Amino acid sequence: MFNTLTDMNKTELNYKGIEIPIGMGLMFIPPIIFFSGFLKYFFIYNISDLLIIAILMMAFVGFLDDMTKDKKNKGLKGHIKALVEFNITTGMLKAMSGFVIALYVSLEISNGAIEIIVNLFLISLFTNFMNLWDLRPGRASKIFLITSLILMPFMASQGIMYMILIITVLLVYIKGDLNASYMMGDCGSNLLGVYLGIICATSLSIWFKIGILIVLVLIHVIAEKISFSSIIENNKFLKYLDMLGR
Repeated sequence: MFNTLTDMNKTELNYKGIEIPIGMGLMFIPPIIFFSGFLKYFFIYNISDLLIIAILMMAFVGFLDDMTKDKKNKGLKGHIKALVEFNITTGMLKAMSGFVIALYVSLEISNGAIEIIVNLFLISLFTNFMNLWDLRPGRASKIFLITSLILMPFMASQGIMYMILIITVLLVYIKGDLNASYMMGDCGSNLLGVYLGIICATSLSIWFKIGILIVLVLIHVIAEKISFSSIIENNKFLKYLDMLGR
């Protein structure tokens, strides 16, 4: 995958101004499809098909966004502004696709209107949540791992199995990310976000999901006003965690 992206000149300047391949999140797809099929066949887990559809769609629109150079409309505010101005960008396409996917999955897995709404926004916000952190080498990967480890003890057994799957894939991937050899891009961060959102939606109690949803809303509101990178840079402990492995 690394050589393919490099040969196709699918690269971007990282935060240090070094040109490296972007879109390495594509490497998550084959193992997820294979092992999700394994879980479905041997353990009769019924969310594999929904999960595969969701990650393929979000990886596709995320990769389209990675391949464009228009980065003017970033964040939820930027996407809303673009929509109001009828300016259809790949970022807007990504945001709309994420919402449609979240709605489809929510209708499939939910019982009742309240749970549909909770799952819809849980999946949508988790999808964008991971995108907030893909600004430094390994940061999005670390946030995903930390969030996963916090939530896994509260998940049903099915969810834990799927989380072990994605964590294993991420541990294989993370070395090159930490070394700034490549970037997962929106392709990878959106894939991880929708994956985590769907697993949480199908493996946690409704009240736990509402609590997570409140936290996600607060994080997105703060992200529109404050730079998380600045917060991390000015906090010794957070900066230590951010630099760990780099």
